[in-house]
Amino acid sequence: MALPKTRILVADDERNIRKNLALVLEAVGHTVDEAKDGDEALDLCKQNHPDIAFVDLHMPKMEGLKVLAHIRALSPKTAVVIITAYGSAANAIEAMKLGAVDFLEKPFDPKIIGILTEEILIGQHSKSKTSFDDLMHLADLARQRNALIEARSYLKSAMAHAPERPEPYYWLGDLCEAEGDQKRAVQYYYMAVSAYHTYEPAVEALKRLGKLH
Repeated sequence: MALPKTRILVADDERNIRKNLALVLEAVGHTVDEAKDGDEALDLCKQNHPDIAFVDLHMPKMEGLKVLAHIRALSPKTAVVIITAYGSAANAIEAMKLGAVDFLEKPFDPKIIGILTEEILIGQHSKSKTSFDDLMHLADLARQRNALIEARSYLKSAMAHAPERPEPYYWLGDLCEAEGDQKRAVQYYYMAVSAYHTYEPAVEALKRLGKLH
């Protein structure tokens, strides 16, 4: 699928993270604005209405979840990804309920940003027109044909539709585990259990990985 170039906001008080993300995104043709704190992030959001915003959870002047809430009001079409060095299922679920489309835990491979951006752009085309069940079905079909970026985008759209449902988190974890990213798989499995404490597939996955007893 040919996707349009986008305007992206990167808000993080760590200069190296801002610069690394900007380099990765600009290398594939996206326009990037950088903000070093919450106030600057909101000013740039008001001016430019970015398609996607990567927002650090802990920043000077305004915390990331507050920035997220303001962005949702100022620029409802902006997809927000929360970046955190303090990753937890509770923080991630709270971010999803406030309207984030995903989260990243530091440290992360900058290469994942390009993939995540593509997933979000695909998802933006599907989210508004499709029900939760339809998105889960589309994700299943994409998995069957090994179209993993599309599968993740549909699952994340389903997650945005119904952040209280455990199924998208579980299947995102399953995809991450299949790709060898056990750390991120465990995060998603924990999110599934946080959404629904007795969701058996996620509980069993965490037990299998030695994270629950």
